[in-house]
Amino acid sequence: MKRYAFFCGAYNLMMGGIKDFRESLETEEEAKKKAEQIAKDPFVDWVQIFDKKSDATTIYKVIDGKLVECEAGTQ
Repeated sequence: MKRYAFFCGAYNLMMGGIKDFRESLETEEEAKKKAEQIAKDPFVDWVQIFDKKSDATTIYKVIDGKLVECEAGTQ
């Protein structure tokens, strides 16, 4: 498994799950590029990138095909 785990889905139930896992990527840049691509899918409402090394998570809401980063606790 690569460093950055990529999750996305139509509904963010805040409890996670393996069904939302899409792939793992080597770099943060690759993960962000993948997030921008998947944001164009009309059935994707949210994207999450998890850095397994630092335990940092970045959560995005998808609005009109674009990523909007969520502040902590506002998903």
